[in-house]
This record gives sequence, structure tokens and C-alpha cells, in this order.
Amino acid sequence: MVKVLGHRGMGKGEGENSLLSLIRATQFGADGVETDVWLTKDGSLILTHDEDLKRLFGIEIKIKEVSYKELKKAKLISDEKLTTLEKAYLELPNDAIINVEIKDPDAAKFVVPLVRSFNALDRTIFSSFIHECLLDVRKSDPKAKIGLLIGEEAEGKGLEYIEELIAHYNPYSMHLPVQIFENFSLEASMDLLKSLRERNIKVALWTLNDSELAMKVRTCCDYLITDNLMAILAVRGGR
Repeated sequence: MVKVLGHRGMGKGEGENSLLSLIRATQFGADGVETDVWLTKDGSLILTHDEDLKRLFGIEIKIKEVSYKELKKAKLISDEKLTTLEKAYLELPNDAIINVEIKDPDAAKFVVPLVRSFNALDRTIFSSFIHECLLDVRKSDPKAKIGLLIGEEAEGKGLEYIEELIAHYNPYSMHLPVQIFENFSLEASMDLLKSLRERNIKVALWTLNDSELAMKVRTCCDYLITDNLMAILAVRGGR
């Protein structure tokens, strides 16, 4: 059965990537969550999507330029605001799947030791648009599951681009944008998903919020990453 992951917890927007949002996603029935990680200047792994805090909190602070202590002093560390990757593993259920999207390449060599300390490598997927940093993840532990995130850079390149990436990185999973069904026909896209799975490459679709589309593709992929958690869980059915 396809697994449903809450995008940034309960979805993009207010409270995204907060500990409360991540926990709520699993409480509502998500199999796990997708979250984003940046490294502070003192080596803390902070969960947030953007390089700065302007969009979320209206503050001109770049994560890489401050320390955890400074963030805490500014009252930005809390269950409703910023949290750490360590805190997520401490508080989320022990069977929750966690898709750690590496936004900051400098964080790549730090994430695996932390996840390994929770004995959680088997339920963690390390993904990134910055594919080269995933080699650092694999270097940290050959058993680490790496997922290649595909985005705008693939536009106009066709399926050959995906094949080249697979040959070079040998990923655990391919994280394809839902727009693939607009760029190619539904039939061609479904054939791609099926061919990847036949080669034992897991397929994750992001960000799939359309329940009608989810109904059509749910049997051809392994993970649905969504902002529309309740609707997609209803389509998937069961737990």
C-alpha cells in the first residue's frame, strides 16, 4: 500500500516544519513526514524550508549565520516555531517514515550520524535537489537511503535525464514532481513510474494534493507527499 507523507508536516504555510505540525500529521494518520533541514553556524540541524526566516516570521535572519543559542534567545525555538531534526526523532512515533530533504549541502555529513543514533536509517529517506550532497550521505553510511528530487531543472530534458541520474547515483528512490503528469501524458507518466518500480527504485510524488489524481496513480508509486493530508489519506484508505 502506498505510504502518505505529510509535506512539512501538516502542509506548506503557517506552522510548516514545526514540531507540532510534524506530530499532528502522524496523529491524523500519515505514515510519516517530509521535512527540510539547514545547518546553523554552530552545527545544529534546524527544520525549515527557506534559507532565511523572512517568509515565516518576517525576520531577516539566515539560518546559516546564527547559532541555535541565538535562535533560542530570539524565542524562535518552540514546538510551534523552529525545531531540530534531533527533536523530531525524539518526539515522532518510532515507526514514522521521515523524508529528510537536505536544503543545505553543509548539513549532508551531519544528518546520517544523528539518524543512526536513533537507529532510524531504515525508515529515513535523505533527499535533495542538490544531488551531489547525497554522495556525502552515502559516504557516511552505504545503507543510507538516498532520494533524487527532480524539479525545474529537468524541464525540457526528457526521460533521458532521469536515466542518466539513475545510472550515476543508483538511488533508493526518485522524487518526481506532480507536474510530470502535465509534461507527459498520464499513460506515459504511469509507464515511467511502473518501469522505475520494476527496477526496484521507489517512487515518491510531490506535492500531490489532488485526490482525483491520487486515486489514479496510487498503485504506481510508493510515497505520496502532500499538503492535503486528510483528502489523500481518504483516497489511500486504511493505515
